[in-house]
Amino acid sequence: MFRRVLVPVKATRGSERAIEVASELACQLAGDVHLVTVDFEGSHDMLTRDMLEKTVGLCRKKGVNATFSILSAKSQEDVTTEIARASDGYDLIVMGHCRYKKIYKFLHYSVAEDLIKKASCPVVVAAADCPEKAAFG
Repeated sequence: MFRRVLVPVKATRGSERAIEVASELACQLAGDVHLVTVDFEGSHDMLTRDMLEKTVGLCRKKGVNATFSILSAKSQEDVTTEIARASDGYDLIVMGHCRYKKIYKFLHYSVAEDLIKKASCPVVVAAADCPEKAAFG
């Protein structure tokens, strides 16, 4: 049922949690995980690629077939549109979400909430407390 899992990632605790959930699900269902991140046009950097390669390697050590890709967007508003477009052909999206303190909730845009509205498949939100950046890998 959920054999092809798309996981949008960036360097946050929420993304780490999404990768954990997606990997566990893929192990249980003999599925595949595809990590995707969105950079703004012209800003592809080696750190992003290195982070994705390292994370894919960790998934594979757990026995999960994992791959990655880097998408481009023109603006922050286009990020969810690009992820939703990439979700065609996937059975599930596992999206990380950071729980912020009340003041941040008011100021913080939720990619997860927007993606739920646009995606062509179900979206699972894996929440984590994460006021700081993750130490990926």
